[in-house]
Order: sequence, then C-alpha cells, then structure tokens
Amino acid sequence: MTQALPLSVPEKAAQALRVLITDGEVSPGDKLPEADLAERLGVSRNTLREVFRLLARERLVEHVPNRGVFVSRPGLPEVFDVFRVRQLIEPEAIAGAAPGHPSLERMRDCVLRARAAAEADDWRAVGTADVTFHEAVIALADSPILADLYRSLAAQLRLMFGLIGSPRYMHEQYIDRNEQIVGLIQRGDSASAAQEMRAYLHDAQEQIVNAYVSGRVSSV
Repeated sequence: MTQALPLSVPEKAAQALRVLITDGEVSPGDKLPEADLAERLGVSRNTLREVFRLLARERLVEHVPNRGVFVSRPGLPEVFDVFRVRQLIEPEAIAGAAPGHPSLERMRDCVLRARAAAEADDWRAVGTADVTFHEAVIALADSPILADLYRSLAAQLRLMFGLIGSPRYMHEQYIDRNEQIVGLIQRGDSASAAQEMRAYLHDAQEQIVNAYVSGRVSSV
C-alpha cells in the first residue's frame, strides 16, 4: 500500500479549519478575521491566506472584495451536487462492507453518542455524531481518496445544517436509521443496508430542499 505523504503546514491548518466547520464551531456567513484565526491555528497570516485558497476550492469559504473572507453559504445547487456525490459513494461503501469491518465499531459508537446527546438536548452534538457516522460509513470502503473527499462533503453538509438552524429538525429521525443500517451490516445483509442508505439520503436531501424552499433558510 502506498504511504500517504505528510501534510504541508497550510494543508494541516486547512484541515483544522475544516474541522471547525464540520463541528459547527463556525457558521455559514461568519467572517473569518485573519489575525484572530491565524493565532488560533498557529500559522502566519501568509499561510492563512493559502489556507483560504485551499478551502475556497472546496467551496467552504469565499473572499468578498473589500470585506474579507467569509464562511460559505451553500445554495440549492450545492445541496443537489453534494447529495448526488453521496448517493454514488455511501451506498456502494456499505454494499461492499464485511460484517466484521472495524469501522462498524465506530458507527455503533456514533449512534450511542447521538442518543446520549439527544437525551441531553444537545442537538449540535447529535449533528456532529451523525457527520462522524457517515465518515465511518465511507471508511468501510478502505479508500483514503474517498475519505479525503468526504471530509470536504461533511463540511459542506454542516454549512447546510447551519443555515437551516435547527439541528433537531435535521438529525432526530436519523438516529434510529443509523442504528438500523449498523444492524443490517452486522447481520451480513449489506445489500439491504445499502438500499436503506439510498432511501435515507433521498429523504435527507428532500428535507434540506424543503427547508430551503419553505423559508427556513435565511437569505442574508
């Protein structure tokens, strides 16, 4: 197996900022002040500008002339694009999964963390557990390339969730469905688990689209 090359300083900092987005610590539309963020990430402002260029290519940040750099606000075209890619990779990762794959333990742990967070009424933490669940789904494919791709998709998803503004609305119904998918894979029925994921992603896309169309997503 080819060993991954070490990340450069800008790539490491971009990864750290991507995690802040995925964990919901920065929100769509937030301004990213250079001085404060450079200090937080432990990089120079020149390096931070390279970080912004890297994440702009992933559509996670955008530069507004004379105003600065802001966290992106994805629109409906991005919703459709992200879910089209998810439909291509997540069900296929599940379809090829073995019942004893080590990533299943991560998926089970995410379900448990989501349930505990829901009981504590911490719906942002439920969202984080759900994003991590899907990262574990991708890990079933044993593909570093897909894992890198999904990290960018996960950050874009979190921005969509942030625009909707209600983590409970977005995540509550999927805790049980995540558990169902884990159970199907454990029982050796990966085909049914993949089919459930296809339906799951369809429903999640519809839910987000409906939120955009109905006005849950603000235009400012």
